[in-house]
Amino acid sequence: MTREYAAFVESATAAERSGDAETALEYHQGVPMFRRSAHRVVLTQLADLSDEMTPWLWARWAAYQCTRVEDPDTLGKVTSQLALDYTVRVFHTDELARAWEVGDDPVKLLATTAGEDWAYHQTCTFELLGLELFLNSMADARLAEGCALAREWVGATMSGYRVESVIPGRLVVRDLGEDRPVEVLDLGAGLLGVGGRLIGRLVPSGTTPALMFDTRPLPVDEQTAVAAATGDRRSAWIAALEQAFAEERLERSMLRSADRELVTDVPSLSLLERGTSPAALASTRQQLARGRDEIGRAAYRVLRAVTEGTFGTEADAPYVAAAVLNPHGFAEAQAQLVDPGHRGAWEHWARLVPAPAQGRLTRLAALSAEAAA
Repeated sequence: MTREYAAFVESATAAERSGDAETALEYHQGVPMFRRSAHRVVLTQLADLSDEMTPWLWARWAAYQCTRVEDPDTLGKVTSQLALDYTVRVFHTDELARAWEVGDDPVKLLATTAGEDWAYHQTCTFELLGLELFLNSMADARLAEGCALAREWVGATMSGYRVESVIPGRLVVRDLGEDRPVEVLDLGAGLLGVGGRLIGRLVPSGTTPALMFDTRPLPVDEQTAVAAATGDRRSAWIAALEQAFAEERLERSMLRSADRELVTDVPSLSLLERGTSPAALASTRQQLARGRDEIGRAAYRVLRAVTEGTFGTEADAPYVAAAVLNPHGFAEAQAQLVDPGHRGAWEHWARLVPAPAQGRLTRLAALSAEAAA
């Protein structure tokens, strides 16, 4: 990396820590090797929502940033490195050994773990108090002002849950450790369906319902969910996953996800599948692999189906929310799907999703009404 590109990275990081996603994106895209990065996707979404940020979205952004600290000679860097070393040692030792055996660069494994591994993010953010350290020493300006809720997330514990009921915008899960139902803001976890088991961390949402998952929860089998909900809440989830992988009840690959979303708990690949016909799915995935924005195109197709009255049922509301929060999907909807006849559809789905998706659908309804004048 040249000195100029290193300066771009430094400027992008400073902009992120001040809560300026637009400036951060501009600098980040200035580094050629970053233009297809997963981080660019995150920054693009946040920049597009700069005037629509919710308290929980500020908190998720801060939690995400604390896992990316690389400043030399800082406690934040020490924390992220300890979390990375621990995650690889506990969950990916065999993979690291294979990399050495066949001559692969082990740095690739470390980079993938830091960028995509659910266990690493949880360990760094909560178990090693990375979020608290980041808020105290690195969050600045607008980000610091927006992160009052994030401070309430510090100390949240992991547990196992069973999905008991799903209502658009909210779901009821049963805490398998305390055997009690809890109402949760649903950003897409409810798509697992009634009876599904998962592990995750409930934190304040700053809205109604009052609780939400700090990030997309991990779907697991019943034995793992129960084990994560009992015993020492600080480490039970780690032991539960270790046992599940050792017994081959779960695959270690489930910890990795290249599409870590902040604005939704609907994986972008799931949105792609929901917004693409089965016949076109294989070719669409190929285009995605070549760098084409097929996620944005799928988001637009979902929104177009909404206006045509052909998109699923109310249970599919998380897909609509994810689609309208996609920058390309929303821009195309404003350009092509604003029509007096669409107002009712936009208003209907707006009642089924939380903010900021609710605000965007309401805006499309208002624009559709204005088009009638």
